[in-house]
Amino acid sequence: MTAVIDAPSAQVGQQPGQSMRDYRDVFAWPTTINNITGHVYLQLGTTVDALVMRAGSGAEVNNFLARHMLRVPIIVVPGDPSDWIFLTQPRTTMRMSSWDDLVRTQIGWKPLGESILLPSLDNVSEGVRWLERPQPHMTLPPWTTVADAARSTSLPRGAW
Repeated sequence: MTAVIDAPSAQVGQQPGQSMRDYRDVFAWPTTINNITGHVYLQLGTTVDALVMRAGSGAEVNNFLARHMLRVPIIVVPGDPSDWIFLTQPRTTMRMSSWDDLVRTQIGWKPLGESILLPSLDNVSEGVRWLERPQPHMTLPPWTTVADAARSTSLPRGAW
């Protein structure tokens, strides 16, 4: 018989194994768990992808998407300034000018196959946390939808 002793961070709120099962079973996301820290990681590229932007740009993009009745799971990564990670469907082909616009406006993306830390579903106050939590049976928005929203919010206004 093997006994498992959880680290103190794993005893607060939801157990890490349960969190990983929730992400896998409810959202069908490819996740792994760090057995030492209990952190759950999402592998990007096959089922889920992500666009990363600074909080100010992220707020504008989130507002734009909400006005168009789209809800996107968003992870806040603390920092100065903090980053917002918008989870999307896997990336698709775009014109080179679209990629250039993203680079120009400092909208980033992670390499395919990279993993990102997922916050606990009940974490709302410290460290990596959800700004917009994913909902069961929620379809992630297409990569191009969020990329186009980011491009649209960065266009100069009133230039004519």
